Amino acid sequence: MKKNKIKYLLAISVLVIFVVACNDYVSNVEPLITQAQDNLLNSETQVPFLAAGVKQQFANVASQLAMETDLLSDQVIYTNDIPTASFPQFEEIDKGLILTNNTSVTNVSLAIGPLRFYADDLVRRIGTITFTNTAIQNDGLFTGYLYGGYARYLLAVSFGLNQNQPGNCIDAGPFIAQTDLLNQAIDKLKSALTVTSKATDTRIVNSLIAKAYLAKKDYINAAIYAALGMAKGDADFNAVYSSTSQVWWWGYAGNGRVQAAVNSRFNDYITADANEANRIKIKTVKGTSGATYYYQIKYPNQDSPMPVMTWQENNLMLAELILRGNATGNALALVNDVRASHSIAALTAITTDGVLVERDKELFCQGTRLMDQNRTGNWHLAAGTWHYLPIPDRERLANKNLQ
Repeated sequence: MKKNKIKYLLAISVLVIFVVACNDYVSNVEPLITQAQDNLLNSETQVPFLAAGVKQQFANVASQLAMETDLLSDQVIYTNDIPTASFPQFEEIDKGLILTNNTSVTNVSLAIGPLRFYADDLVRRIGTITFTNTAIQNDGLFTGYLYGGYARYLLAVSFGLNQNQPGNCIDAGPFIAQTDLLNQAIDKLKSALTVTSKATDTRIVNSLIAKAYLAKKDYINAAIYAALGMAKGDADFNAVYSSTSQVWWWGYAGNGRVQAAVNSRFNDYITADANEANRIKIKTVKGTSGATYYYQIKYPNQDSPMPVMTWQENNLMLAELILRGNATGNALALVNDVRASHSIAALTAITTDGVLVERDKELFCQGTRLMDQNRTGNWHLAAGTWHYLPIPDRERLANKNLQ
């Protein structure tokens, strides 16, 4: 991406910044109402506005990517037996037989690129500004580092060059393997820790670092950061939506329109224990054949927030790491605290496999299942299928490093 092509676009009606970093992004932004000169954004007063743009783009990416990766995993399914299901590109993802010109994959790839850029560019811009208010400076840096790090985490665990070769590219550069991208993510997130004194923000970032180490299967470091992560009672770290945006789960796999359903095992969980319905929220839809399918209502409304990290997820990470021998503590108590938060009866014993089942239930429709399946080798599709969303043709054709 050429720096001299970068412009900041200001959509006044929704107060969201769009950056045109290359021609690929142009067709994916709304028509301009007005625009601001790039240099006018290089001021202390504009930093909160720029940070809000990063967060808005993150929300756009988070649920779209979560839904598509859960569709590739064994958690979400596609069938054209459901009358409102008509996206063949979703069927490709569900079967793991994904063409590199799949439009759904292309669209989310075009969204995550700007997220990573906005976050990194926010940090760059702050470095050029003289501040009179260090709180504004640090809040802006925290946003840039946090979302720049998490964007890299998503690039690492969601995309692949080939069926079983995870990783991605940055700024039309060379392919970066998953491990290296996760290391970049961790470095950015650790930088976020240096610019905040807020205890809750610190715990959120520590949990996100633990999650990145978990994806690397570096369980020793994952244990260190999970122990410093979110604590029981902490508020969720969410992707937030509004009347001018929507959580993708609602619009494509929920009350807005059922393009994708969930695996029937989620109904089985509820059948086995009715209280599981407190965290596994589903409804039924009849197929054309008369078959019954289940779809999520965890996100019942267009503006329902999507959890990105919760104290419950941190508990389950820590419990798994204790059982793997990488941390100390009471794994069963940690799991039962999670269950109690949904009024589900306590277990009397827990194993590593049992924690993975708890993660399946607790992180239902949150975009984490694909990472869990890949790191544990628990794949559900035939050999030769995609374990990750493919880097799309738009990137492959534009990036000489991939040709």
